[in-house]
Amino acid sequence: MTTHPGDPATIGSFAIEARLGRGAMGAVYLARSPGGRLVAVKVVRDELAGDDGFRARFAREIEAARRVSGAFTAAVVDADPDAERPWLATEYLPGPTLQKAIDTSGPLTPGGVRSLAGGLAEALVAIHACGLIHRDLKPSNIVLTDNGPRVIDFGIARALEDASLTATGVVIGTPGYLSPEQITGSAIAPSSDMFALGAVLVFAASGRGPFATGNPASLLHRIVHEQPHIPPLPEPLHDLVRRCLARDPAHRPTPQQLLHAVGSPANTALLTPPTPTIANPTKLLPESAASTQPTWPGQEASAGQVPPGQSPAAVHQAVPGHQAAGQSAPVQHVAGPLTPARTGATFSTTRTRPVVIALLTTLLVLGFWPRQSAAQDPAAAVIGTTVSAISLYFAVRSWRLVVRRRVVLRLTPEGLSVERGYQQAAVPWSAVTRLRLVGDLKRPWLIAWLDAAHQSTLPTPRRRHHGGVKLYPVAHERTAKHRAHQLNELQAALNWYAGRLHDNSY
Repeated sequence: MTTHPGDPATIGSFAIEARLGRGAMGAVYLARSPGGRLVAVKVVRDELAGDDGFRARFAREIEAARRVSGAFTAAVVDADPDAERPWLATEYLPGPTLQKAIDTSGPLTPGGVRSLAGGLAEALVAIHACGLIHRDLKPSNIVLTDNGPRVIDFGIARALEDASLTATGVVIGTPGYLSPEQITGSAIAPSSDMFALGAVLVFAASGRGPFATGNPASLLHRIVHEQPHIPPLPEPLHDLVRRCLARDPAHRPTPQQLLHAVGSPANTALLTPPTPTIANPTKLLPESAASTQPTWPGQEASAGQVPPGQSPAAVHQAVPGHQAAGQSAPVQHVAGPLTPARTGATFSTTRTRPVVIALLTTLLVLGFWPRQSAAQDPAAAVIGTTVSAISLYFAVRSWRLVVRRRVVLRLTPEGLSVERGYQQAAVPWSAVTRLRLVGDLKRPWLIAWLDAAHQSTLPTPRRRHHGGVKLYPVAHERTAKHRAHQLNELQAALNWYAGRLHDNSY
């Protein structure tokens, strides 16, 4: 018996017992086969079910996933990509996810991390041997069983990612575990999974990801441009994790190399935390109406704490097939009007530096302005005039930045909003046709091309750029170093939230 109105009683030959959660692909149910075997059934949401391209990709990924050994993965039991709502049934794994285990019991011991590394490397060997790339390996997609770690949701991310890129330009994945090539749009290979594996091992050993936490733009910028923070680990784990997190995919080890370096792992029981596994899966089901309210992508349905190794802005997460007792299930976001941003990336201009420069240069102008007495000393007059002219140039330039109204730009999974002075307005992504960063490195601007209905709604300068609206002056008032940093973060946020719309040829 299900607890949600409209939930099916059966899917294929499987009797539905409970809903485990919802995610980017759709709903996932706990079901029982005719012979009494527990399975997790993932049912595709309506929007994807109506996409013939997604159905074809989904069918291909299912066929490839069937060939993966179930030793360290959740084996595919049955599937029907041609059903009215395509579905996939996998083996049900009664155990907590790595995310839940760390949240509940803290980081794993060095022996546990070593066992985790060996088990995940062996799982990736099996997955990659079948021509698959997981693309979304993260703690919530790893289940800890009595017989070691098992990887779930492999083979589905490819079809889901292709459909999402086509529809919205959004990349599928979790910010803290994406490889640099997934962020920049480069070719993705099995080495991308090795980068995610390195990030997972850092989280397992410390309870924090290698690039800390923050909004997606900050996380993505750090992954592409900064070095990871790796906690002390016994060799050879420390060197292996460092190599896994290399920016250059060619410098990362293969799963076979990692498996060989780790050697024979410790008892897999070290991975099981001292918390009971799922005794009664139906207790996972949300009982209140609040649990079915729309949430922002990646946000927990309950009001619990954000996991320490995961950004609260993780978006479009894959459906977690198995969750520990007491863990709330992610709820799929329902599109609607823009509300005040609870997640996303925010960029703003500042007047502090221009004010300081404007005051100093104004004082220089007043102090060196040529006086009548300076006519007796021509050299002093020339120096005073030169200093005054240069200071006047910078004073006028700085005062212009001081009197310019403050601009705040927010990018969210739903769209963008601009606040200029006391005016503000929001635009959904569906109303944006193109985004581009233009200008030189001293005065870059973010330009947006909008549909006619939203052209005049944003509080932006009247002067247009080839028909586009000048949305945001990128750190014009800051130093070159700060401007380059904000430009990189803005590019990362645009790629994350509006990859299809962002012309990143800047």
